[in-house]
Amino acid sequence: MSAQESWFATQEQQTENRITQLQGALEEDRKAAEALGVTINGIRYSGDPSNRAALMEVVQFAREAQLTEFTAWKDSDGQFHANHPLSDVEQALHAIAQRRGALIALEGQYQAQVVAGEIDSIEGLSWEA
Repeated sequence: MSAQESWFATQEQQTENRITQLQGALEEDRKAAEALGVTINGIRYSGDPSNRAALMEVVQFAREAQLTEFTAWKDSDGQFHANHPLSDVEQALHAIAQRRGALIALEGQYQAQVVAGEIDSIEGLSWEA
């Protein structure tokens, strides 16, 4: 391999490494945006994976038990709410799923721009979905 070929190979590897690094950072930023969750009737529901699973579990239980509200509900900000409606939790779960889908689509757009060389930094990117 000539010196010039070696230089180009090194440059290509650096570019690939930078793309991989930016893609990882995009995924981290998307997950952080997901974790912010949604607010329904003044109550925030986190969108992180463990909270999504907990919400699905409690909705399933409430439906099976034919409950329409929870005697006490602890929101994602640590506040307690008495007689919290199941319908609000279901609405939050639906909104979280919609928001997550929109954020994943936005991440995909940013990833494509990274690969195309249109984005070389994730600073200032909007995660409003």
